[in-house]
Amino acid sequence: MKLPLRDPDDPRILYVYSPRSKKIALKVKPSEREATVSIPNMKSLKRAMKFVREQKDWVEVQLEALPPAQPFSPDAPILFEGEIYRLVHPGSRGHPKVNRETREIIVPAPDDTFSGRVRRLLIREARERLTEATLQYADAVGRPVGKIQVRDTSSRWGSCITRNGEGHISYSWRLISAPPFVLDYVAAHECAHMIEDNHSAAYWAVVDSIFPDYKRAKKWLRTNGAYLHAVGAEF
Repeated sequence: MKLPLRDPDDPRILYVYSPRSKKIALKVKPSEREATVSIPNMKSLKRAMKFVREQKDWVEVQLEALPPAQPFSPDAPILFEGEIYRLVHPGSRGHPKVNRETREIIVPAPDDTFSGRVRRLLIREARERLTEATLQYADAVGRPVGKIQVRDTSSRWGSCITRNGEGHISYSWRLISAPPFVLDYVAAHECAHMIEDNHSAAYWAVVDSIFPDYKRAKKWLRTNGAYLHAVGAEF
């Protein structure tokens, strides 16, 4: 057997090799709607499978608690900027656009490329909004930004690395599905790390100085983050 390996009894469980792992680790990934079992070596696989069987009820509860999937299908509802929009497939000609008045996301595309084009549109929208917000809050803390990236991350909404005095910031594109104040909070959160590379009281004081509503946004993400990971999920 080779890794990665799907569990023979439940394909939602995936065994992966992780050289950094010193022990077996089980984690549910809402964005993939599956459970990942990290193991340090192949010798641990049999023991990992036994561990998963013992934790089967917990895995079931976690997976079943996930919000319903929001696939990128014509006429399907999806979360966008904190509101429910409808995906519209008008055919294969034209340019994709977001109609905020009718709450429609209109994506012309051949049938077999519709899902991919919806995803690219959302990533484009996320990049535009996150770039705008990042430049605003970086200016507020008086620090320059080097690179802004938008990715499909499963464990973090954002991250910041400071190199040569510049902040290099990465975000999850799924933030475009959150209310605008939540997206702004994450941008402010990461920009504040250019001042304080920690989560100390001094760091939160910086966040508060540029985004006073941060506690409400943190609570929203903690309560509703799984809904963002449901966007684009197929099952």
